[in-house]
Amino acid sequence: MRIFVGGSLRIVPRELPRCHEFAVALGREIVKQGHVLLNGCRSLLDKEVASSAQEWLAGHGGDPDAMIISYCQRSAEPVHSIGRVRASALEDWQMNHPELRIPEQIELAGATIFVAGGEGTFWAKNWAFYARKPILGIPLFGGAGETIYYQEVARLRENFPPAAEEYETLNQLSADMANYAKQVVDLAVRLVTPRSVFTIMSFKREFRDVFASYRDVCRRFEFDAERTDESASLERIIPRVEAGIRRSAFVIADISEWSPNVFYEIGFARALGKDVILTARKGTELPFDVGDVPTIFWEDQTELRELLEKCLASLVGKFGR
Repeated sequence: MRIFVGGSLRIVPRELPRCHEFAVALGREIVKQGHVLLNGCRSLLDKEVASSAQEWLAGHGGDPDAMIISYCQRSAEPVHSIGRVRASALEDWQMNHPELRIPEQIELAGATIFVAGGEGTFWAKNWAFYARKPILGIPLFGGAGETIYYQEVARLRENFPPAAEEYETLNQLSADMANYAKQVVDLAVRLVTPRSVFTIMSFKREFRDVFASYRDVCRRFEFDAERTDESASLERIIPRVEAGIRRSAFVIADISEWSPNVFYEIGFARALGKDVILTARKGTELPFDVGDVPTIFWEDQTELRELLEKCLASLVGKFGR
């Protein structure tokens, strides 16, 4: 995964020494976990994060050219020459152009992290929002990072309450910057690839075995299968279904028995661009609208598990798992 880090070490309203310590730990942790570090090559934070990443790679046989990528505006002097430093194709990174083009370091990122800073940090965060990238604001040191954190956690509380609770990991008080950096990077990975899988099927008792097969196979790949009727939530069913699909890594649906609800949920998932795996009991006649979607046909639960495991092994490869 590629992770963009933005912010400033010049605008740090609180605990400047610990902010430096965190920047060092963050750069190290990103490459230690095998991710690619992206930055704008324009601030002291960019240089410090890249330097610490390079130092860790040097001690562990890693290649900075493969793991550290920066983009610099053509009119600016790069603050470092670590890894690969590329010239941006854009004249500037502002948002006042008739045709908006996302800066490369944001466009390539799987997730974005913002530390302290001011106006420039908000520019980068706005680009990340426009590009629909996961945004992690670091609140510990004040500045833009803190404001971004509270904006994001409020948005998540309104739309995805379970995700908001996890997001609050960023707001914990910690003296151990290495461990805090690890938790930040771990959260970035979870935001990019959620661990939940939304399952769709008839709620009849005869399909409980189907759900059990889904659940067991998903667990082998470290995902949690969810079924709406097993939730203890008191929230209305449709918002709960839609939120569950939105935050899922992918969707598995059994269409052995047709129902408007099943097809509504499958359509909603596909409209969101989610990967959808269809299963059906052998002999099921598929409706025209899903006839071209690859479907696992099963005769019993043993066969369903075997075929589903092969399918998930291929799909999960896309997530880098």
